[in-house]
Amino acid sequence: MTGLNNLLLLLEKQLMHYRKEDFINILSEDFLEYGSSGGIMDKTYLLHQMTEQGIEDCLFTVTDFQAISLADQIVQTRFVTTNRTNGNRQNRSSLWRNENGTWRMFFHQGTPAK
Repeated sequence: MTGLNNLLLLLEKQLMHYRKEDFINILSEDFLEYGSSGGIMDKTYLLHQMTEQGIEDCLFTVTDFQAISLADQIVQTRFVTTNRTNGNRQNRSSLWRNENGTWRMFFHQGTPAK
């Protein structure tokens, strides 16, 4: 699963640049996010928050990345992000599904790390 682990890490990091095109291509149509603020966001909501260019420098470092196979064509990623500007850490988890040969995220959740 090393190749898939590397691919999913790359896709997770790609989303951290907040580019609209990446969100269109990587998020599944039924995507949901449970935010650390308690809000629930879908793909349409997030796309309205994005810009075409996104941000150049990612605000986060990623550590403790794991990809765990849950079922045929379903993988969970688990990792910690640290915000480079304020040091805040978040435990993050995403669910990925292989949709016709393309891995797409269909769920994400982040919670403050202790």
